[in-house]
Amino acid sequence: MKNSFYIAGGDLRSVYLAKALAKEGYEVKFFAIEKAKLPENIGTIEKPEEFENAENIILPLPCCNSEGFLKTPLSDSEIPLPKILEHLKKGAVLMGGLLPEDFVISAKEKGIRTFDYYYREEFAVRNAALTAEAAAAKLMEMLRESISTVPVLILGHGRIGRLLAAILKALDAKVTVAARRYSDLAWIRSEGMEPLEFRLLDGEIGRFRVVFNTVPAPVLTKEKLVLMDSGAIIIDLASEPCGTDFSAAEELGIRAEKALGLPGKFAPKTAGEIIKDTVLNILAEMEEDSDAR
Repeated sequence: MKNSFYIAGGDLRSVYLAKALAKEGYEVKFFAIEKAKLPENIGTIEKPEEFENAENIILPLPCCNSEGFLKTPLSDSEIPLPKILEHLKKGAVLMGGLLPEDFVISAKEKGIRTFDYYYREEFAVRNAALTAEAAAAKLMEMLRESISTVPVLILGHGRIGRLLAAILKALDAKVTVAARRYSDLAWIRSEGMEPLEFRLLDGEIGRFRVVFNTVPAPVLTKEKLVLMDSGAIIIDLASEPCGTDFSAAEELGIRAEKALGLPGKFAPKTAGEIIKDTVLNILAEMEEDSDAR
């Protein structure tokens, strides 16, 4: 495993990632994050050409915006993602979150190994737990009253939905979880929550003051929203394009929020450490595979 990392772009998660790697003795250099305050033991580079000697490169989560530019909320730089690839040497290892397919193909053609840490199971589980914790905190921020007084509906029983339900139940909330599969409904019941079949949602959704959505599909359509109370709160945790018709919600007086990237907003230090552990796992596995040959 090489002892140096180049970190490009990102938010406070990237800052804490850099600090965590430096603390473990790795040499760290940063690019496109000049608005952040960095410790003296972390270097900086100013242009993509300086990636030519990089062995390990870490991109943020998500690695780019919809236009294909590196995600740089802590910089005024606008760097097309392929610009970084252009200057990497053959054999370099590039890790990032939600890497575009065409970018991965281009990297492979250049002999650069890519790994998407977002899809690693150890990252997904720990990040889901952090998302669930942050979602509960966000609800308390929005609600202005005790969670225990509010009936809550969670749409979906994946990692985030399951972990969020457990946190809210521990806070004495009245939690119902909607799912499609009978096996999920059985698990929901066994975990002490009220199960709800998705096909019965129309007749039940009106009794909930808070709805969390974790399903990345259009589930909270206008037809569903008109059945809800105008004072209801929706927190959509699903990945883009989310599952809520936000225009219809605003029209109906329902407070609906797109809650993406919660770990980076509520717990960037822990989120950065999760990325650090994941990329080190990736490199350790590469080293093991190399030794086994």
